[in-house]
Amino acid sequence: MSEPAIPLTQSEAFERTCKTLGLPVKRIEAVEGSCLVQSRKLPVIGSFNLISRGPVLRPGASGEALMRRIGADIQGPVIINAPDGYGGPGLKVVGGAELAIIDLVDPEVMRARLHQNWRNQLTKSEAAPLRVIDQPLDAKKHAWFLEAEQAQQRSRKYRAYPPGFLLAYAAANKGQARLFTAMQGQTPAAAMLVLRHGRMATYQAGVTTPAGREHCAHNLLLWTMMKDLQRRGVEQLDLGRADLSDGLRRFKLRTGATLHTLPGTYLTRSGRLRRAPRSHQTRAIHTKPA
Repeated sequence: MSEPAIPLTQSEAFERTCKTLGLPVKRIEAVEGSCLVQSRKLPVIGSFNLISRGPVLRPGASGEALMRRIGADIQGPVIINAPDGYGGPGLKVVGGAELAIIDLVDPEVMRARLHQNWRNQLTKSEAAPLRVIDQPLDAKKHAWFLEAEQAQQRSRKYRAYPPGFLLAYAAANKGQARLFTAMQGQTPAAAMLVLRHGRMATYQAGVTTPAGREHCAHNLLLWTMMKDLQRRGVEQLDLGRADLSDGLRRFKLRTGATLHTLPGTYLTRSGRLRRAPRSHQTRAIHTKPA
């Protein structure tokens, strides 16, 4: 029986990274599947347990026994950023995010799935004076990227993993944090960081320049990344949230990605964990030309 593709925050790669940084995590295993639980502390809430996009069931397994096992093994408040089918009886504090996920198959099939506008931009970028290099993330070599992404977080007012976490991921998982860079001569025009974790990978961050925008460099980078991951046996690429802006939504979904709507984030106590009825469906979205 094959193992499922596992989201980043439930993966062994993420677990290794947390342990490298000294962050408290606990892996709960059962016949039905597994769950990675993080321990956190916030000023108002205090100490609590975080289950992000878990637990992960093995194919054909029921989640009831696993949820009881998790409830018995941890103590105190639990925040569940729930995957499909796990809502639980707790208080829903945040609505479900929409994620864009690409199934990585034969490149010819993937190219045929591209929206016409996206494919036209890719064709333009393939004819541009750009070359793509793929390297393991490196603190010195890629300081420019880490600084640019931090500046982008400040200017666009969003939060993502800090450089320290990304570099710890690279150190704990050799060769699995990859930076794809579109070079114009000897100058980076744009770059994208992907984190590989087993049969799944997660797009983590991207930056660009005026030259990168002019030549549609992000189309070329993402397409190169998709082909490389598929060649290495990765089956799914998680592009992250598609519900933050219309432009980001179009760019991600026009890759042929499928939209996955998560149930939401719930606050409960460990003894009350259970599997909720499956009510949120995954669906394909076809966007209209801009």
